[in-house]
Amino acid sequence: MIKVKTLALVALTTLTLGAVPATPASAATWHKGTPKVLRGKYQELHKTPAQGFASEYTFTTKKFLWGVSNMPLQSHSRLRYQKLGAHLYRLKGHVARRGIVLPMTRDYMIYRKGKTLKLTYYESYQKLGFKGAQLAKKVVHFHN
Repeated sequence: MIKVKTLALVALTTLTLGAVPATPASAATWHKGTPKVLRGKYQELHKTPAQGFASEYTFTTKKFLWGVSNMPLQSHSRLRYQKLGAHLYRLKGHVARRGIVLPMTRDYMIYRKGKTLKLTYYESYQKLGFKGAQLAKKVVHFHN
């Protein structure tokens, strides 16, 4: 009698768990703002003066500012990020209209280890990884 009850209970449990559909789980969740480890000022490294002024990146709690030589400052807001690895982040945000910079949504992949930061677009990262990405160092003040 006990074996029959146990067998019925096991069969019922198997049917109930087997009937639940499997839901795909996301490996990383989206968070608002910027990660604490990215916050600060970074300046792109240039090898020759022909490349113009070095790009400047500023990460604050809710904004990402990108200054490119001879272009208006790109201000990213409505930021959200995913932590994809030990030093790897995916950052999405909205670029505000400023001069010739048109409003749009941007998607970046950022690798930061120590004082070094690599930044590239998500689409480029999917095809090439960080090959050709901008390389920047953390700074206290921007230099010319």
